Order: sequence, then C-alpha cells, then structure tokens
Amino acid sequence: MRVPKFALAALTALFTLSAHAEMTAAQYKKWAHADNDSIYAAYITGTINAFGWANGDLVSQKRPALFCPPPTLAIGNQTVYPLLDAFFANHPGISDDFPIGLAILRALQGAYPC
Repeated sequence: MRVPKFALAALTALFTLSAHAEMTAAQYKKWAHADNDSIYAAYITGTINAFGWANGDLVSQKRPALFCPPPTLAIGNQTVYPLLDAFFANHPGISDDFPIGLAILRALQGAYPC
C-alpha cells in the first residue's frame, strides 16, 4: 500500500514542477487538434467537466447557470474544439497568453446562452 502512495506522490510532485498554471490560447492552437491524448486535451476535458459541475450546482441552488446547452447534449472536447476555433477566429486580437479556461467559458456562453 505504501508503494502506490509514494509513486502517486512522486508523480504528482514531478507533474507540479513542470506544469504551468494555466493553458493558454497559443498552447491550444498548437496542440489541441494534433494530439487528443495530450496533457492539453486532458486539461480541456477537466475544464469542461468543472464548468459542468459548476452549472449543475448553480441550477440546484436555483441560481442562473453559466450557459444553457440542450439537456441531451453531452459536451466534450469534440464539441468544444469547434466552438474554441470559432471564438478565436471571431476575436483575432486575443493575445497568445489568453487563458483557455476563460475562452472555453466564453465559447460555451456564446453557443448556449440562457
């Protein structure tokens, strides 16, 4: 039992040392469509999931949702990539260091307003 915990702690420490705080627009543009198994794809998946949890929590508290997709739509990377591409195409002045999490939120809000 100790070995797996130590291995997990070591991997976490290594990842933390090399990880950047926030994925940027430049990183998305470079990697998102090239490698669906990359850390960048995982980052986008995690961000989408976090927004889904936040939305669900807001709705359960009878507060306004962040965005309002159709109830039967499963939102994943393949749904969000075209939205992000359109977001960046429609906002060509956005800097390369623009946080991808905020871009995902804005893209979802634009596609699925409440």
